[in-house]
Amino acid sequence: MINRRTFFRGTTLGLGGLYFAPFLRQLDAATANSPSPARVLFFVQANGIYPAEIQPQGIDRTKDPATLEDLSLDGVKLPFSLEPLQPYANKMTLLHGLSGRIARGSHSMGFAALGCWPCGKKAYGETVDAGMARQLGGIYPHVGLGVSNKEMALTYNVTSVGRGKALPTVLNPVLAHQQFFAAGAASDSRKSFDVDTCLLDFLADDVKRMQSRLDGSDRQKLERYLEAFESMSGRQSKLAKMADQIAKATPSVDPKLGTVSSSKTGPTGVFDRLEAQFDIAAGTLIAGLTNVVTVSAAAGLDRIGLSCMASELGSIGKDGYIGAHAIGHGKFQHFAGLLGSECHAHIRRKCMEKLAKFIKTLESVPEGNGTMMDNTLVVYLSDSAEGHHPICHEWPFVVIGDLGGRLKLGNRYLRYPWYGKPGHRTMASFYTSLLNAVGDPRKDFGIADSAIKDLDQTGPLAELIV
Repeated sequence: MINRRTFFRGTTLGLGGLYFAPFLRQLDAATANSPSPARVLFFVQANGIYPAEIQPQGIDRTKDPATLEDLSLDGVKLPFSLEPLQPYANKMTLLHGLSGRIARGSHSMGFAALGCWPCGKKAYGETVDAGMARQLGGIYPHVGLGVSNKEMALTYNVTSVGRGKALPTVLNPVLAHQQFFAAGAASDSRKSFDVDTCLLDFLADDVKRMQSRLDGSDRQKLERYLEAFESMSGRQSKLAKMADQIAKATPSVDPKLGTVSSSKTGPTGVFDRLEAQFDIAAGTLIAGLTNVVTVSAAAGLDRIGLSCMASELGSIGKDGYIGAHAIGHGKFQHFAGLLGSECHAHIRRKCMEKLAKFIKTLESVPEGNGTMMDNTLVVYLSDSAEGHHPICHEWPFVVIGDLGGRLKLGNRYLRYPWYGKPGHRTMASFYTSLLNAVGDPRKDFGIADSAIKDLDQTGPLAELIV
């Protein structure tokens, strides 16, 4: 809600002032009666999160916990693959022991990872990121960004607003940069943006002229086209009014990052592209273009995982191509002098370096009495639970932030009782918690796991609710 003072401030700017609501909310976050803004970044990495690889040093990983473990991360050293996030340990919550058996598949669960339904039923329902986007709104309610080792500019892989309504993931950072920041650009990019705006206005007017000549079902069909064109045209107008703000938040992107190398003998550039996508994610949040971003690192049913040259991971031995699928079976193979499992940890660490930079960027932006990161939640997970060929009895999460105090998160290690035991909970309950925190008071999410029907799978996780 926008309070009275904010409303009059907006009206003095004219009708366009209403489009500055994200920034007005940021200004009003400092006042006692205004809720802080809320933003979420989901980071979905392919090829599994092996629980032992993200176990904090000094906290024993019991074989079959019978009760909930709730421990502090004070003074705890994070494992090698999570070390880049050590500066944010006080804001971190490690969630272990949540299952996602309902989503079980082979290499990747695709939409089911964020949706909690049987893998293979594409776009079966709403994924949690889309559900939060629906609550939090934005000029772009949801922004999907990602990287792949395949020569693709766009895919539909992890996010859905409903059955048959998958949302896109832009895999080319150069195209993503053009799409989201054109309104704040200069010269040719801005000219192209203006041409697109004029074209949408023309198309909408053209549909209206055609409508006047039709009746019945044909007229109804055209109404859907008109709604789409007017919606896109309206968004263009909003973006144009935010040009200065967008320009200030626009990151720089190397044009070379628009090309994917298919060679297995030279650098793939996949981590440079991932860093660029995180920069774009930060820019869209800072500019107020969206409140929910999902970044995909080669996730989805047709991806399997990140492949790279060993040299792209740093000095780890002799160089060589590290294939994502191969390291999934890495206990039988060596790459560049390392076991497959070690390569897996190095790849995760590289991804965490890029995520840490994103967090640092948001921490540098003042907001209210703190920073943007104080009101942001980062959720890191894999699209294939605890392994390359998972059984999905444990789907680990690394969470940073507390959504502006809406959740009891930070400086915690939580491990739930093992699958099937009393007190065990599923990832669906975690997603229910997230949705409740942003104003969606639902009692469950996705499809229940029939194999543990005697256990309560409803409601949020009580340990996280404020």
